[in-house]
Amino acid sequence: MTVGHVYVIYTTLARPPKDKITLCICAAENLFFWINTNPQRHGIGQLQLVAADHGALSHDCFLDCSRVTTFAQHELDAAQHRGAISADLARRVVEFLQNDPPKTLPPRFVNLAIANLSALF
Repeated sequence: MTVGHVYVIYTTLARPPKDKITLCICAAENLFFWINTNPQRHGIGQLQLVAADHGALSHDCFLDCSRVTTFAQHELDAAQHRGAISADLARRVVEFLQNDPPKTLPPRFVNLAIANLSALF
């Protein structure tokens, strides 16, 4: 896993189990933000993305910065790598987290995501 790269991971964390598009924010701890078709109902930490933001996106969607997720090792082993995000998208995510840190995301993860993604631009 590589920070700032997008992966498709088949996971049982989703209900029902399915492929999830994710963004790695910490390779050392295998931490990811999920990319969802619709924003979470609570509306916290939802960065709108457009399909043109990355080749793995087939439609407009949302980067869910309200929480981080890790996956079971067998799910990580089967992950499909979809490449790095652009420096522009990394900058947008960092600015989003700096300007309005999600109250549901512990500061440790906010700071970790900012530090790791800032290295991409």
